Amino acid sequence: MEIEQNKIAVIIPIYNAEKYLVELVERICLQVPKANIIAINDASADNSLEICTKLEIDTINFPHNRGKGAALQAGLKRASERGFDFAFTIDSDLQHLPEDIPRFLSKQAETDADLVIGARDFSLKSMPWPRIFSNSTTSKVVSIAAGKKIIDSQSGYRLHRLAPLEKMQFRSERYQFETEIILKLAKQKGKFAFVSIDTIYNDEVSYISHLRDIWNFIKIVCYEITHR
Repeated sequence: MEIEQNKIAVIIPIYNAEKYLVELVERICLQVPKANIIAINDASADNSLEICTKLEIDTINFPHNRGKGAALQAGLKRASERGFDFAFTIDSDLQHLPEDIPRFLSKQAETDADLVIGARDFSLKSMPWPRIFSNSTTSKVVSIAAGKKIIDSQSGYRLHRLAPLEKMQFRSERYQFETEIILKLAKQKGKFAFVSIDTIYNDEVSYISHLRDIWNFIKIVCYEITHR
């Protein structure tokens, strides 16, 4: 069964994304109403907040930087409070194509999945080799921990059913949050589906602190394995 459009939110975690926001919102609005967009400004140092205000989209503003996971949690909570049943999460730097939204919705209708993940092409023609290594490795680790094959555990382009998330208590406030959702949903016997997506690597700056985030990833996986 197809999801009604007024039941779908689109959540955008934002950190210093002023150069992409207008185009991103315009392209999302070709897929869903602007009223369905929820932006979370994670204490950007540029004009991201001002742009969100001018665009008149529902915006949560963090006065201090808290991390992508905290931004996503705030957005998902706002979506639930506003009565949406499903929510997309999409990066703010145009790495993800809003034009893929209908494909996620079709896959959800086909599978009745609780989480549809955009699976990227792990090949040198599509992704820098350090990302291929890190994404392939983490996806294998998460698959083992979840007890089911997770094709791309680190993809931020997702369609979430909100009801299962409302019962979860999260520990992560940074990039590991997306891993934590997968592991908690797997414990609940949630249903996963995957859609192949293109990922566009622009000249964006990575805000991942590799040693810190690798350590936090390990901690989250170990915690979820030992607290079944």
